[in-house]
Amino acid sequence: MENYARFCKPLLTSALVSIGLDKIYHRASGNFLYYKDEQDQEIPVLDLLGGYGATLLGHNSLLIRERIKHYLDEEIPVHNQFSIRKPAAVLAERLNELLKEETATSGDFVFCFTSTGAESMEVALKSVEFTRNAELVALEQEVAQATAKINGESVIVLTDEQCQQLQLEEKASAQDIQRALTAFNQSRLDSKPTFLALEHAFHGKMIVTANCTHGTMYRDYLKRLKINTYFLSTEKLSEFVEMGEKANDILNGWLWLPQEENDRIILTKKKFRTVAALLIEPVQGEGGVYPLSAEQVSGVNQLKQIIRCPIIADEVQAGSGRCGFLVASSDVGIHADYYVLSKALGGGYAKIGVVAIRQESFTPGFDLIQSSTFGEDDFSCRVALDYINLLHADQRQLLKQVTQLGEEFKVRLHALKEDYPDIIRDVRGKGLIWGVEFHDVDDSDSYILQNIAVQGSLGYVISGYLLCGSHIRVAPSGSASNVIRMEPSVFLELRDIVRFVDELAKVCLAIRHANAGFIVAPILGKLNQSTPADYRSREVGQQNGSSANYKAAFINHLISADWLREVDPSFSIFSDEELESFVESTSFNLATKPFKPARISSVNGQSVDFTLYPIPVTSKMIKAALAQNDLARLRHEIDVRIAQAVESGNTVVGLGMFTSIITNNGKSVKNNQIGITTGNALTVGIGIEALQRSTSHRDITQMRLAVIGGAGNIGRVYAEILGPQYQEMVLIGSNNQGSVRKLNEVKYHIYQYIYEQFIVNKQQLMGGLAQRIVDCLALMPDDDFISQFNEGKTSIGEAIDHYLVQHYPDQIFIHISQSISDIEHSDVIVCAANASEAFISVDQIKRDAIVCDISVPHNLSDDDLRTRPDIKILRGGIVQTPHHDSLDPRVRAYLGEGQLYACMTETILLALEQHKDNFSYGNISTHQVLDIMAIARKHHFTLSDIKENSSL
Repeated sequence: MENYARFCKPLLTSALVSIGLDKIYHRASGNFLYYKDEQDQEIPVLDLLGGYGATLLGHNSLLIRERIKHYLDEEIPVHNQFSIRKPAAVLAERLNELLKEETATSGDFVFCFTSTGAESMEVALKSVEFTRNAELVALEQEVAQATAKINGESVIVLTDEQCQQLQLEEKASAQDIQRALTAFNQSRLDSKPTFLALEHAFHGKMIVTANCTHGTMYRDYLKRLKINTYFLSTEKLSEFVEMGEKANDILNGWLWLPQEENDRIILTKKKFRTVAALLIEPVQGEGGVYPLSAEQVSGVNQLKQIIRCPIIADEVQAGSGRCGFLVASSDVGIHADYYVLSKALGGGYAKIGVVAIRQESFTPGFDLIQSSTFGEDDFSCRVALDYINLLHADQRQLLKQVTQLGEEFKVRLHALKEDYPDIIRDVRGKGLIWGVEFHDVDDSDSYILQNIAVQGSLGYVISGYLLCGSHIRVAPSGSASNVIRMEPSVFLELRDIVRFVDELAKVCLAIRHANAGFIVAPILGKLNQSTPADYRSREVGQQNGSSANYKAAFINHLISADWLREVDPSFSIFSDEELESFVESTSFNLATKPFKPARISSVNGQSVDFTLYPIPVTSKMIKAALAQNDLARLRHEIDVRIAQAVESGNTVVGLGMFTSIITNNGKSVKNNQIGITTGNALTVGIGIEALQRSTSHRDITQMRLAVIGGAGNIGRVYAEILGPQYQEMVLIGSNNQGSVRKLNEVKYHIYQYIYEQFIVNKQQLMGGLAQRIVDCLALMPDDDFISQFNEGKTSIGEAIDHYLVQHYPDQIFIHISQSISDIEHSDVIVCAANASEAFISVDQIKRDAIVCDISVPHNLSDDDLRTRPDIKILRGGIVQTPHHDSLDPRVRAYLGEGQLYACMTETILLALEQHKDNFSYGNISTHQVLDIMAIARKHHFTLSDIKENSSL
C-alpha cells in the first residue's frame, strides 16, 4: 500500500484508508472479489459495483475464459496496425446488424474502435467537429465567392443594423464594405463550437469529455481551455423546445451573406451550426443514476430537429446489456446519430470501446485521421464478439435476465424507501444499474454525521460500512456522493439482493438513530451490535426567537481523540486507540460544520451569538505538524473557517488552543475583514486573578514562582506581571533550538520593566523580586550602568543581568532552565506550555504547592493529582458568564454550566464592545491584560469559582 500511495495515488490512498476501502484484492471470480485479512484468511466480497459496469458477466467469466485461452494458444496478432483487420470487421458487421434491429434503422453504421469509454467519447466529439468543420469550410468558400463579387461598381444596400454591426459609416466605399464584411464573417466562422449536455452528465475525464461533465470538480481546472459546454436542465430543455426556431437563433450562429437582387447587393442572414452535438446518457450513472425521463427524451429528440445537430448517446455504462439492451437509448426512444459503447463490451476481460456512427452522419476522411494503437486489436474484438453473441443467444436470454433481476432490485429498494422515507430520498435505476439517494444528514443529532454531510462523504462512509462490516462492495456515484450505486452481474442470486437490502436497512436505522458510531465501527475493525442504539436528542434545543446584537466566532480543535465521546455519544463504544485511528485516518478531509451558536449575554442586556468552528485534529497531531514545520494545510483550514465566519456576519474571531500557535498568534491569517484575537490577554488576566485569590493568605514576597512555558506569549506576560512580586522566579522553556535565547529575552524584559516602573517611575515597592533588584541596583555605580548601556552593547535589562551575575553570583533572581525538574523548590507554578499531553510529574512538585495550569490539554494529569491531595490545582482561565449562559454540552470539555474559557470570553467581549480591530494579536502586553480585564468587569464576566480539580 505504501508504494501505491507513494508512486500512484497519494491522496486517493489516504481517502480509501479513511473509509475502509483500502483492500488489496488478489483474486476475483464470478460475483466475488477476494482479499486477505490480517490473519491471512481469504475474505470473499460480494461485488455489486461490477467494475463500474464492466463486469455484467461477473469476474473472470467461465463463459468467455476458455475462448480467451484458445485465442492465446492460437497466437493471434494484437499489434498488426495499418493492415486489414478481419476480427474488427466481423465485430462491426455483427454490431451493425444488432444496432439496426434495436434502433429500427435501415442505414448502416460506421465503427471506430478504441480501448476505453472516455477515449470513445473523445473520438465521437472529434468526429462531430470534423463534420461541422467540413460544413464550415464549404460555407466559408461560399461566402468568400459571394463577397468577392463586390466591386467599385456594385450598388450595396445596407440596413442601419448592418452598418452598426460592420462598424461602417453611411457612405462607406465598396472596398470598405468588402473588408468589413470579410472580417465580420470570419470572426463568426471562427467561433468555438458549443456542446450541449444534460444536468448530471458524466462523459469521461479527458480534456473535452471532462468539459462535457456536469460535476464541477472534473472540469473547473480546465476552464481556461475555454471549451464551451451548455448544461441543460429539464426545464431549460423544455424552454428551448417551446421556443422552436428561436432556439436555433440563440444556440447556433449566423453571418451576412452577400446576394444579388435587382442589380443590387444585399446582405442576408445565413445560419450555420455552432452546436457540435447534443450529448446524452440513457442512464446517468456517475451523475447519480438518473434514467432519462419521458419528458427529457421528448425534449432531446425535438431539440435535435430544431437546431439540426447530431445526438451522441453515451452508452459506455448503460449500454452493452447493462440495461437489458445493446443500447439503452433504443428502449427509451432516443434517436441518436452516434452510439458509444465500452466497459461491459469487453466481457470483463478486454479493454475495448467503439463509436457507432450512422452512415449519413459520417464524414469521409475521418477514418484517415483517427487511429488508435490499441483500437481494433484482434484479441479485444474477438472477446467483444463472443460477449455480444452470449447476450443475444437463446433468444436474448441473458438480456431478459438483466430485466428480471432489475425488477427485484426495484421492488426491494422501493420497499426500503417506504420504510425509511426520512433517510432515503429516492431510488432510481434501470436494468442492473441502481442508485439509492440518501437525504442530507447535516441536521442530524450526530455531529459526526453532520461533518460527514459537510465533507460530501456520506455515500463513501456507507460504502466503507458495507465492505468492512458485511463484505459487500458498492460505491457512490462520482458526482453525487449521497448516492450509492449498484451495478452487479447478471448472475447475481436473489439471496444476495436480500442480504444487501437487509444490511442497507441497518444503515438507515443507524442514520435515523443518529448513531454514527454504528456505521463507523466496522471501518475501525470493531464488531457492531446487532441493532443500532438510538442517540437522538430528547432535549428541546435552545430557542432564540430574536437575533443577537452581535456575532463572534471561535476556532478550536480536539484536545485529544477521546473527547470525541463528548462530541458524539455514539462514539462511546470506541477505545482511545480506535478514536485516535479514526481522527488520524479521516484527517484526509478536515471540513466541518460549525456548531449551532450559543447565545451569551452581557449584564447590560446585549447578546452575542458565539459559534465554534472546529478543526478535527488533536493537539498531538498539531504538535507533530509544528515539529515538522508542516503548517500550510492547518493554516489554510483556519483561513477557510475565518472566511466562513466573515460570510456569516461575525465581527471578531478567536483563535483557540493551538490555532494561535499555528498562526503565529494570528499573524499568518490571510483575512483583514474581521478582528482577530488569540484571547491570550484575558487568559493571563483571569489566571492571575485566580492565583492572587489563592495566595491571598500567604506572603508571596517570600515564595518562589516557576513559569513553565516562560518563553511563550502567555507565559512571558505571567512572568512580567507576577514575577516582580515573588522572592525569586524560574523560567522554564522547552528543549527546542532557540529556547534559551527566548527565555533570556523574557528575563531581560522583566529586569527592564522593574527598572522603568520602580526606579524611573518610582512606583511603590511591595517587597519581593522587585524590591531585591532595586536594592541591588541602588548600590551599583551610575558610571558602570550608564557606560554599559550607552555603548550600545546591551539593553537595560541585559545590563542589569550582567551586573547581578557579576556582583551577586550566589543569589537567584530570575533563573532560566530547560529542565522541568527545576520546579521542585517552587511554591507557585504556572503551567503555560503547549503540549499534546500531560508531561509534569507530581513527584517533582513541592509539598503544598499551588499550581495554576491554564494549558489545554493540561500539563498535569488528573490521575497524578489524585495521588497528591496536598497540591492545590487551579485550572486557570475559566470565566463565569453573567446569566449562566453555557456552551453546547458536547463542546464544554472541562467547563461546567455557565462557564467559558477566558480566550472565548475575550472574543465575546470584543464583539460586545464592537471592537473591529485585532486585539490579542502577536505578542500581548500588560496594558492589554489590564484593558480586557476592565472590559470583563464592565460586562460582569468574572473569575469562576476556583476549582481544585478539572471535573468542573
